[in-house]
Amino acid sequence: MTLLVLLGTTAYAQKDVFQKYKGKDGVTTLHVPKFLMRIAGRADNEAKKLTDKINGIRIMTCENSDMAKKIKQEALAAYRSEGYEEILRVKEDGEQVLIYQRTLKNGKSEFALLAEDEELAIINVTGHLSLDDVRAIEDMLD
Repeated sequence: MTLLVLLGTTAYAQKDVFQKYKGKDGVTTLHVPKFLMRIAGRADNEAKKLTDKINGIRIMTCENSDMAKKIKQEALAAYRSEGYEEILRVKEDGEQVLIYQRTLKNGKSEFALLAEDEELAIINVTGHLSLDDVRAIEDMLD
């Protein structure tokens, strides 16, 4: 599965989903704060341009299909209730990718990515980012 790994803090509702499933069998969660982004940005100039725009990342993966369905439903409900707009939907080679975005009061954007094939991956990124920045991060990680 192409794992879209991005950096950011999460919306309150999404944080609840991350917290609810943190430590459960078959679920992996990761939070990468801004200070770790700065360290990663030292590796090369292109990465630095992106990491300077990012506040942090939250990532969740789930390999348990029953639990993944439940997590997906909760995440999608949170996107709807928290005012996210779907900006991209792609289904290719058995993988479905959804990207949601919302603008925060402080001028930052929050992107929520949901990728699903044999497993589920949810990635939240907050910062002064555009969709092109999100795509550049994905390309760097492929």
